[in-house]
Amino acid sequence: MPTTGTTQQLVESALAGIQALDVDAATAGASDDVVFWDPHYPYPEMVGIAAVREGLTWAFGQMESMRFDIERWFFSEDGRSAVLETSTHHVLKAGHRRLDFAQVFVVDTDGERIVKLRAYEPYGPHGTTGFGLTIGHAAYRLGRWRARKRA
Repeated sequence: MPTTGTTQQLVESALAGIQALDVDAATAGASDDVVFWDPHYPYPEMVGIAAVREGLTWAFGQMESMRFDIERWFFSEDGRSAVLETSTHHVLKAGHRRLDFAQVFVVDTDGERIVKLRAYEPYGPHGTTGFGLTIGHAAYRLGRWRARKRA
């Protein structure tokens, strides 16, 4: 049975590879049929090591630096899965713009390799749903502002 240490080592090695902007190091612990999901990528769901390597190559081309400060870990009972919360700090090549945000990763392993990794960020949906929520939130705030002004 794998230990949480094995899972933690796989994740830390992958993040170290990402921070080094090194595709080979970032994917060394991934299975050939790995599934990687992250809404920041042109194709949020990447299935298979070739697709993940292509996605990371694209991302590394956009970034001057990438850093993940792990805040805390949560492990499954069998030690094969983990959830980690990070403070993420990236710098874009274009304009050297800093991106600082919280992020959660959900990682599944087979005990030896990463088989699935999903990234989640604490901001709302995009597209028409996001647009509708933006309008709804603005209307709500405007209504509350008007009510306070009348009071």
